[in-house]
Parts: sequence; structure tokens; C-alpha cells
Amino acid sequence: MLLAIHIGNRAISLAVYKTDISSHPAAERLCFCAEISSKPIRSADEYAVLLGQIFALRGYPTENITDVILSSVVPSLTEVIAAAAAQFISARPLIVSSGVRTGLRIQIDNPSQLGADLCALAVGATAHCAGPAVIASFDSATALTVLSAPGVLAGVIIMPGLQSAAQALDRDTALLTDIPLEVPRRVIGKNTADAMKSGLIFGCAAQIDGMVSRIAAELQCDVSALTLYACGRYAGRITPYCSSAFSEMPHLLFEGLLTIYEKNR
Repeated sequence: MLLAIHIGNRAISLAVYKTDISSHPAAERLCFCAEISSKPIRSADEYAVLLGQIFALRGYPTENITDVILSSVVPSLTEVIAAAAAQFISARPLIVSSGVRTGLRIQIDNPSQLGADLCALAVGATAHCAGPAVIASFDSATALTVLSAPGVLAGVIIMPGLQSAAQALDRDTALLTDIPLEVPRRVIGKNTADAMKSGLIFGCAAQIDGMVSRIAAELQCDVSALTLYACGRYAGRITPYCSSAFSEMPHLLFEGLLTIYEKNR
């Protein structure tokens, strides 16, 4: 089994794939997904215990783990989690970095600056799209990764995430308080809470639609020619209110990690 781990700013997510049926689609090879909170004060041994408990809870023995692949956007946790995962296998985990084979043509100024998560998303999307594509990832930041063609990463757009925007309103304004990230009943708010909800939810959706239009114009194609994917913690709260037709792909990052692992075996 392959243990694929992604270290995010708010959580560490993982997926386990069967490796003995490599000819099958990724969805058929997926055993389970899980998530734990990312706390820098934990040691590698503590994370190893948590991983072992998750496997026991899902009914999979850790002895079946043969390989580990790891992507991270939190450098301070990368080696800690790698050390934790290394307790289950004899080899060092594969860490997604600039020296790892991905199959991508990365057309940005400094490819080493590309986030490991965005790299994995682009690899995952390449297996599904037949033309230009945009992958919208809604997490701590909202990122749009642009493929001008399958396997060709044209660039990235990064915007504040939904939770970060809400916290900024609460922190930087005297009369606006923290609110739940719920969809309001109407666009035009009739009270402070609904006004903020509208700005956050509908405003983010409109922002995404506007960026998709600008991306299509820069790629010199129609919006209808773009394949649009959405993933991340807040995708389900935003994309239903976009006029652009996004397909939710919750496991896209892990599918990319699975592909990267197979390219580096």
C-alpha cells in the first residue's frame, strides 16, 4: 500500500492506495482518506502513533505500507512527518520537490517556487483533461492553477482564502464581528451578518468567475473550452454559486501524488 500525505497549513491529510492493482483507476485503488490537525509542537513519534491509530481505526495494518509519498506547504513540519512516516517503511519517504519527476512542463519563472500541492493538483488534473484547464483549490489560500494544455503548467493565481478573508474583516474592522461561513438568503444583505456572508461567499464566487474569464482571454480561448476543477476545504461553499461550471474533485491532489509516486518508482 502507498501512504500519500499532504501537510497543509491547517491540517495534515492522507490517503492510502493499493499498489498491487496499478492498472486500475485511482478511484478503485483508494482504500481510505483521513485528516489530523497540524500542530508543530508534536514530535515525530507522536505523529507516528496517530498514523498507527488511524490505520487501526480503518482496519488496515500498518505492516502493509510499502511506500510513502509526501507533499508539504509547511517546511517546519516536513521532516517531522517524514520521520514519523519512515517508522512504517524501510526506505525514506519520497518528498515532492523540484528534483522529483512529475511529467509536467512548468512554465513559471522559477519552477522550484511551485508549491508541492499545486504541482500534485496539476499532475492529477492532467489525467482527466484533454485541453486547457483551471484547478481551483479553496483552502487557507485560494489558488488557481492553470494548465494551457495537459501537462503544461502555465502559471498560478493566489488569493486570500475564505477563512482568511473572514478573519481579516473581524480583525481589522471595529464594528464587524466574526461570523459563520454560511450562505445568506440573498445577495443584498439586510443586516450586518448577512452583508458579510454575501460579500464573502458570493463575492468569492464572483471573483473566481472573473478570474476564469481573464484566464480564458489570456489563453486566447473561450471559457467553455476550459475544463474547471475544484477541490479543497471550502470548494463546496463557493463553486455552487459560480456561473463557471466547476467539477468537484476532492481527491485530485492525492491522485496527483499517486501518479508522481509511480513516475519515480
